[in-house]
Amino acid sequence: MKVCVLNFSGNVGKSTIAAHLLQPRLNAQVFSVESLNVDASSDGVEVARLRGKHYNDLLQRLMKLDDAIVDVGSSNVEDFLKMMQHYADSQEEFDLFVVPVVKDGKQQADTVNTIRALRAIGVPAAKILVLINKVETDDDLRTDFAGVFGFCASGEATIPEGGVIFANELFAMLKTQQLSIGALNDDATDYRQRLRAAANEDEQDAAIQMIAMKRLAKTCNKNLDTAFAALFPLGLPIQLQASLALSVAA
Repeated sequence: MKVCVLNFSGNVGKSTIAAHLLQPRLNAQVFSVESLNVDASSDGVEVARLRGKHYNDLLQRLMKLDDAIVDVGSSNVEDFLKMMQHYADSQEEFDLFVVPVVKDGKQQADTVNTIRALRAIGVPAAKILVLINKVETDDDLRTDFAGVFGFCASGEATIPEGGVIFANELFAMLKTQQLSIGALNDDATDYRQRLRAAANEDEQDAAIQMIAMKRLAKTCNKNLDTAFAALFPLGLPIQLQASLALSVAA
């Protein structure tokens, strides 16, 4: 499964989605196509960095892999899509294009333009999924994202039912510590014990911070599992299920 995450707009959560939603569930290499902005490495995930103009290098690496996540920064999307068009039919190398959107008007307009650009170079509408991000629990999605819902009603892309990521302060906390949610989930440290054994206030604060992050992660993981299931309603391909099972067994 090869997934490309992109949007002409910045600040929609592309790298967060690559690092915390997709990578732990696909167990795939993350490629960051970025030159100016923060990429998924700030979220504690190992990434391979390239620029949009190095598209052929990326293609060659992707063709050797069964699974990959490509996180295209907003500063490189235009070059990336130009090169995708230059290498005719290379869009077929990707199984899915995820376009994150937040409720700000500019970001919604950029999301529509991103979908139009993908369709113009031959990406099938069925491969383009819009993921609604940074949502508050009391938001009215149909109202707050009316522009995107209206455009997708034309059939140019899909907003999957349940494809929503709620705002969670955990993401900022993870970025501060350059820690991935996968690493946090795997951390078996007893922070209650560390809190009791703390020799000073700094050690107490550090333990309390980790306890809070662990609690937030439980809510966040449930949300991310739901969003992931919305992107892949039929489940993962059999080959990928097998590779994930092997990686867990190892």
